[in-house]
Amino acid sequence: MASPSWQARIDRGGEVAGSGFLVSDRHVLTCAHVVDQADVSQVVFPGAPGLGPLPARVAVRGGWSGRSQDPGDVAVLELAEPAPIAPAAFAGLDEPHRTPDPKLVAYGFPAGYGEEGVQSELRVASRQLIADEWSQLSLWRGYGQEPSYGFSGSAVMLEQGGTVVGMVSAYDEAARTARMVPAQVIARHWPPVSDLVPTPDYPAAEKRRLRELIERAARAGARGYDVDRLLQASTGTLGVALPAHGAGGLWQAVWYLLSETGPRPTALPLAELTVRLADVVEDEGLGQELRAWSHEHRERHRGRPAPAVGPSPTARPSSARPWSPILVGIRRSGEDRGVVLAEVAAYRDGHCQLVGEKRLPRAQLRDWVLDRIDTAFGQIDADGRELIAFALPHDWINQPVDEWAQRKGVRTPLGCRSPVVVLDQERRGRESLQFMLRKAWKVLDLQRGSTLHPVRCDSRQRPERLSVQLQDVHGPVGMARPPKSPRDKGLHRAVLDAPAPIVLWPRTGCQGGGGCSGDCRGEGFLDALARQLAALPPGELPEAILKARREAFVHDGPHWAQGLSLVWEDPRQFPKVRPLQQSPL
Repeated sequence: MASPSWQARIDRGGEVAGSGFLVSDRHVLTCAHVVDQADVSQVVFPGAPGLGPLPARVAVRGGWSGRSQDPGDVAVLELAEPAPIAPAAFAGLDEPHRTPDPKLVAYGFPAGYGEEGVQSELRVASRQLIADEWSQLSLWRGYGQEPSYGFSGSAVMLEQGGTVVGMVSAYDEAARTARMVPAQVIARHWPPVSDLVPTPDYPAAEKRRLRELIERAARAGARGYDVDRLLQASTGTLGVALPAHGAGGLWQAVWYLLSETGPRPTALPLAELTVRLADVVEDEGLGQELRAWSHEHRERHRGRPAPAVGPSPTARPSSARPWSPILVGIRRSGEDRGVVLAEVAAYRDGHCQLVGEKRLPRAQLRDWVLDRIDTAFGQIDADGRELIAFALPHDWINQPVDEWAQRKGVRTPLGCRSPVVVLDQERRGRESLQFMLRKAWKVLDLQRGSTLHPVRCDSRQRPERLSVQLQDVHGPVGMARPPKSPRDKGLHRAVLDAPAPIVLWPRTGCQGGGGCSGDCRGEGFLDALARQLAALPPGELPEAILKARREAFVHDGPHWAQGLSLVWEDPRQFPKVRPLQQSPL
């Protein structure tokens, strides 16, 4: 079997400096210490004797600082013209660690073999890396040709198949061991190598496109993000071990996920990372391309659906079609009273898919959220019923988010286009209340109608007693008054802490301090609401309120559903709160 023609000798100043290997028609990989401070070298391919020496310039240096223990001992030579030779192919990252140990071969040019070169037979000592940079090599038989001077930069390849697993960088004569920069480390220092290293879960075209986007993101700059926090937020609770000493850079974080993790329908950290990055890059067009890559990546890895979220088979479902939820999470930012942390996610097949996350001024919140909701519609199941939920801080619960509309175009309120509900952010974070809500829905799923429990405007109940009383109520709670006064805020808090799964009130309800007459706004609301909900199963209320909001919007004059707020929380539709990339403190 002939030696591969892509193996190269690097000459500098008329002398042999080391080895290298062709990885594209114009690029040769070698060690940074082989080219040292030189800007140009000569590349010779002994396996193609008719080709002659080819001039090359040093295009990339991997950050090597000059000492043998310094990382980044990687350099890339760019040939003055394409070489008519097929480049090296890389092996899978696990190939050198198979059992039994595969024989590895390196081809170098030590003293006495400067023209034709010589081979050294080797094996990898362990999967563990030395200083997260090198693999240790030992001689295959414990004796034989040592990979000494002249082997630096040579490809370490599998004898069976001839595919490359790394590059020789140093040899210790006393210990008779060598160091290899493995392929995954080479790609860390020179990203284009990642296109060549097989990663079965990530096709070459998808991986190349991601690399190009990440390189553009690094050049374009971003607004105040930390790579390690971005990586941590993107992996979340997915069970992905993070680099012990940090990622080191944006590409290094991406390559870590490409080379160390495999995607699953329930765990797609690269999709999470690219969405989060899209919201911090300065170039909005690049942000849209990152979101598009994330969406395509999710679609390709979607796999078989998870078990449907909803009632058990023995329960009577409220509708034949499941919900396709979109969740908007809003939290305060501790850095500024006028700044919030916003997140938009789509749920599909029971899994949460991040659409966008950003810290931004409140003045920009509405437009940003509406844009991300529009994007989220491309990620939910079109066969389901869309449901938009706003998880808000408790003192925002009366905000008219269902009335939000885009500043441009036809200003149709969001709540007239899709079912919109609100959730209490604090309640979502309390496991005891979420447990009680899940139990409540087991009862609600069996109900054919919704009997309203009213809290009237002249109620004199103490909040703690109301909370206890509602624990035996299985159905919607109607409030005559909005949570504006301290007393009314206390009653609303009591209802949510009961916890009542469904709560409705008019944002412009009764404002009086005492008893009310028969034409009281709050009392009229409760009476109309009771009639509307009586024959409807609890699971169908979001769509019923959508219909009522539409009627109120087109109605001339007062309408009972004007300014209607709806808390409708079924934890099965919105499993587990996602950790934010940026701490609210």
